[in-house]
Amino acid sequence: MSSHEIVGIDVAARKLVVIGERLALAEYENTAAGRGKLVKGLCRNQRPVRVVLEATGIYFLDLACELAAAGIAVMVVNPKATHHFAEAILQRRKNDPVDAAMLREYGRRMDFISWQPPRHDLFGFRALTREVQALSKTVAAARNRLHAITATQLAPTTLIGALERQIAHNQALIDELVAAAVAQTESDPELARLLARTDSMPGFAAKAAVLVIGELSVLPPMTARQWVAQAGLDVREETSGTSLARRPRLSKRGNKRLREALFYPALTAARCCPAAAAFVERLVAHGKTRLQAIVALMRKLLHGLHAMWRNDEDFDAEKLFAPA
Repeated sequence: MSSHEIVGIDVAARKLVVIGERLALAEYENTAAGRGKLVKGLCRNQRPVRVVLEATGIYFLDLACELAAAGIAVMVVNPKATHHFAEAILQRRKNDPVDAAMLREYGRRMDFISWQPPRHDLFGFRALTREVQALSKTVAAARNRLHAITATQLAPTTLIGALERQIAHNQALIDELVAAAVAQTESDPELARLLARTDSMPGFAAKAAVLVIGELSVLPPMTARQWVAQAGLDVREETSGTSLARRPRLSKRGNKRLREALFYPALTAARCCPAAAAFVERLVAHGKTRLQAIVALMRKLLHGLHAMWRNDEDFDAEKLFAPA
């Protein structure tokens, strides 16, 4: 018998459903008081507890931090992993108690990887940058609607004015949040160092730099290849025997926001940096589409950022784009 009790917790916006190996099924409110009661109960357990929960949006975060602060080991699992695990064990029902039991079973069968909470101010920084991304999408959608509606002379001037005001308002919010993120880096030596290094790379102005820093600074130490996988920029092969031989493609199983944050800097670098432009043209000349070449450049820039942050160096095109 294991020396630890594995506890699965299904996290929702308003409630927490908990079940252990000996711990009976219980439900708590996902509030400060409810989480405090749960943490105290787990600390009083006869055997040391290991908790397994899913990374469900933002709702898991306070609980995971409070458990870790109390010295309780926590594993935060990717929902895709638990989804496939539930299919593998032929789980036929889906409700909160069943999901909590599935998470407990996941913890019993899989290697337990303890979650380490990053600094709280880094989560705040990431919240700022993620709101910038969300507002940027809103502005892009409004601009597309404005372009479409002004294609006809029948467009109501009231609607055109409303869209223009919406775009201006959201753009002002974006500028305000980017300025707040940059101001936070000025009061934090580590963030200031990362911003200075990132800003030296072609394509990364203040907005693009803080978006990338927001996603990468909260991660535990990783290799450059792990960063690539985290961004979903790794290549997935699908071959089996003689019957299955699909063309390799992006896995897209990582952080979508990080991929999006790298795309426009890569486009800009391909335009403004001769070494990056030559890299893209060389791939196109070898039969890659331009989009494939830009994605390869995104990977290359991510490798470069990893080395620059690790070695505390500014961008060097000769190093990054040196022939293999």
